[in-house]
Amino acid sequence: MRRGAAATEAPRLESEFSGGGAFAARGFAPLWFSGLCWHWGRWAIAFLASYHVNQITDSPRMVQLTGAVMWAPLLLGGAIGGVISDRFDRRRTVRLQTALLVPFVAIIGFAERSDQLGILLLFPFLLFAGIGWVVDMTSRRALLLDIVGPYRLHKAMAWETMALASGVAAGQLLGGAVADRAGVGTAFLGVAGMLSVGLFLLMWVPRVPPARPATVATDRWSDALRDRIFEVVPLGRAGEAQQHGDTSRPPVAARSSTLAELRDGLRLARTNRSLLSILGVTVMANFFMFAYFPAVQLIGDEVNATASQIGIIGSMTGFGMITGSLVTARWGAGRWGLAYTFGVFVAMATLIVWAMSPNVLVAVITLYVASCGSGLFAATQSTLVLTAVSEEMRGRAMGLLSMAIGALPVGTYVLGEIAQQLGARAAVVLMASLGLAGMTLWLLIRPEVVRRTGPTA
Repeated sequence: MRRGAAATEAPRLESEFSGGGAFAARGFAPLWFSGLCWHWGRWAIAFLASYHVNQITDSPRMVQLTGAVMWAPLLLGGAIGGVISDRFDRRRTVRLQTALLVPFVAIIGFAERSDQLGILLLFPFLLFAGIGWVVDMTSRRALLLDIVGPYRLHKAMAWETMALASGVAAGQLLGGAVADRAGVGTAFLGVAGMLSVGLFLLMWVPRVPPARPATVATDRWSDALRDRIFEVVPLGRAGEAQQHGDTSRPPVAARSSTLAELRDGLRLARTNRSLLSILGVTVMANFFMFAYFPAVQLIGDEVNATASQIGIIGSMTGFGMITGSLVTARWGAGRWGLAYTFGVFVAMATLIVWAMSPNVLVAVITLYVASCGSGLFAATQSTLVLTAVSEEMRGRAMGLLSMAIGALPVGTYVLGEIAQQLGARAAVVLMASLGLAGMTLWLLIRPEVVRRTGPTA
């Protein structure tokens, strides 16, 4: 261990219960506030991008594509992000992706201020931001468990969901106000500043050594770039130096390749029934439930809402999820699977009522109630995934989770096509109804998630 490392390293995992909430764990506070900056910045990027594209193209299809491009890496790159989380220092990974994103956000801001921000520059940026989203989610949430331990995990994930939900609310409430008064470019520069604060806060997060099987040596990024991407280090490599008379380094154990670890991660979905049950619910929720996000504007038009009223309706998603997270933090211990599935049923059922809202007030109330249900779901989702697998597979399990969340852009596109033919109200009602039926059928086939519980002490 390096000199002074004892002050900056945390134990791998707290295996025994210790009193206090998540903030009692050393390192959780700076990690959470850093995540708060990240979520506010991420959702602000999504809002500002769609707002700018709508202004310069006036094309609903192009506006939809902003979300599809940013969310696509969840589906396509989740498993790889999981391998990165398991293979490398998670704190360093989160810091690296944030440090890379900050200058790109600033470039986008300056480009807009000089009237140079077009589709050809914005869409590659959104793809890059989406990749960062995958890397951050798979590493940050696994790092949360490393920091707080299993007994505080449900509270830590509830706080993490609150940070995410506040970003959803603030992105729509504040993003539009800043863009309207100071311009989109200035708003992007503000996002770059916010992400910089989050990067600074990560300096106070303790280092947690990556979990590795006993037969695997710890890697550095340079190792991966040199010889770990596509090849497996043979078993005989450990003694190779000794055979050539080099005794300057001790022998190391055999190391698996990145592709082998990727295959192991994908195999989890087939061999771990509890994880498969959890991921199936995630797919259902993201395809049928969260696909309503872009429909807020359409339902707002149906109830003759003004632009500011539509913003208030949309912000109920964030405020409702915060409420659901608080409920989970206070009363959710030991009932993770039940809260997870019950929240989805509540959200889907209430979305049907929301779609038929006769006025703005009813739309606000019903979307808030629906989002309380989705808050229960979101606050327990990562907790269930992280506790369903062994320690060294947590990053890859989170990668599979991000792939399951990748059903979101597909569901959003499908809802849009249905709305084009049948109208927004009918589209939301149909998607939510099919989601209720699909959830019921899935839980009859794979009920393991309902029985999942957590520590109660």
